[in-house]
Amino acid sequence: MRPARWVSALAALVLPLAGAACASRLEVNGERALARIQRQVDAGPRIPGTGAHQTIGDWIVSECARLGGRMERQCWTDSALGRPLALCNFIARFGPQGGRRIALLAHWDSRPFSDQDPEPSHRSDPVPGANDGASGVAVLLEVAEAMKREAPPIGVDLVFLDGEDQGQSSRPQEFCLGARHYAHGLALDGTGRPAAAFLFDMVGDRDLGIWPEQQSAERAANLVAIVLDGAHATGARAFHQLAKYALTDDHVPLLEVGIPAVDIIDFDYPAWHTHLDRPDRVSAVSLAEVSRVAAWIVYRSPLSRP
Repeated sequence: MRPARWVSALAALVLPLAGAACASRLEVNGERALARIQRQVDAGPRIPGTGAHQTIGDWIVSECARLGGRMERQCWTDSALGRPLALCNFIARFGPQGGRRIALLAHWDSRPFSDQDPEPSHRSDPVPGANDGASGVAVLLEVAEAMKREAPPIGVDLVFLDGEDQGQSSRPQEFCLGARHYAHGLALDGTGRPAAAFLFDMVGDRDLGIWPEQQSAERAANLVAIVLDGAHATGARAFHQLAKYALTDDHVPLLEVGIPAVDIIDFDYPAWHTHLDRPDRVSAVSLAEVSRVAAWIVYRSPLSRP
């Protein structure tokens, strides 16, 4: 993702711990999510065209199919970077095939260079992508675990987007390639359009702090409110109420084709786009907190009513 501007906040409101215990459908396993991050990083940088990219793509498809997802692959050759780039989005569909659908999204590629690294000698190193990429994938797979145990009341698409982080920071059109392809397809085909989309990006930081993203707050305020309600209901401590950053991220192409979309992101992450974005910078506790909110959206939010 690429920062667009800073939006100052006058105060922070941390939502209080909910008193009621979560039902079994909201049970998640942060250690399992952390292990899935480790698996992605151990495979190597998930840069399109590499063996690690192929390995993790196959693994995502296998995991989703094992957990009951009806799989769709969107593979194409993209030229936005001025050279051919083979990319694949994966969509795992759960729940009823008719009626309302929502989408939970994350990108699964990792950045090929550490352009924000404080050490110049590391700026050509690929980013390991433990938080920036792998954490969102891990959260979506935790939701898939819940949906295997109990089918969701509405249709839910887990969308794993490719090509989010391959561009140069000075050229925003080079980012979010998978999201642009996915959104373009939805714009052409009105069937299967999600009623709402929730993007999970950089959600595993050990020092987790999630603030509403400014474009989400301006253009999909109802979804921001749903996320905050989910945080309150599940006792999530790291979700705050006031908008902080405006970001060019995978939710923007969806907003541009008229699909309400919200970016759930912790952008206060010192290891962003550096060689230090490794599993020791993420936490099972943070992953469980975000996964529980995601499951609440699927099972308990107003959107979950058929």
